[in-house]
Amino acid sequence: MRTVVEVVARPGPGGRTVLPVVRASGQLAVRRTGPASVHLVATAFGPLGGDDAQISLVVAEGAVLVVRSVAAAIALPARGRPVPSAQRIHATVAGSLDLRLEPTVVAARAHHVAELAASLADGALLTATEQVLLGRSGEEPGRWTGTARIERAGRPVLHTTVGLGPGEQAWLPPAAPRAYASTVQIGDGTADVATGEDAVRLPLPGGWVTTAWGAELHRVVRAVDELTPGAPARVTA
Repeated sequence: MRTVVEVVARPGPGGRTVLPVVRASGQLAVRRTGPASVHLVATAFGPLGGDDAQISLVVAEGAVLVVRSVAAAIALPARGRPVPSAQRIHATVAGSLDLRLEPTVVAARAHHVAELAASLADGALLTATEQVLLGRSGEEPGRWTGTARIERAGRPVLHTTVGLGPGEQAWLPPAAPRAYASTVQIGDGTADVATGEDAVRLPLPGGWVTTAWGAELHRVVRAVDELTPGAPARVTA
């Protein structure tokens, strides 16, 4: 199944953000949940192998857009021949985009491809996160391939591909993490190199990127948060 989501944010009167385009078809619906925020809502179980979701986000100068989802996505294998599912996000940002979706869980025998392509103007702000867990409780891990391409004013800022799970070159047991998280922030200051438990933060032009790997998603997410400048402290029992 093919899914298409389109959201356009533009500046409105009094410094507010208006969303003249908020529409979706296929396996996702999109709902406006705040003055400048939308949530993606799954309308069908999946994605299944062969499904393709195209998400277009446009944020004009002076506008703010916050994008969330309401639940984790569970990528499932296709029947018959193995084909991947895909989610491809293309963002054009001159204002501020905060993109933080719920985790993707890749079931056994499934292969999910995630792509983020962001084109930023000078002065644009971007925060984007990715959280992945290979396999549900008690099952073998699936396969996930994630690519991020970010340009600012036409110049490359970040271009990276991470592959996890059976079939990926860097996934070699016993060093085979089932959980992965990353946060990239551009346009709101810089940060020095820092390391944590199976986590690293690296500086980028005008920002930084933090990644972490491990066996459990909640620990990986916490490791990223601990290296995130200005992030609130988490309270643990």
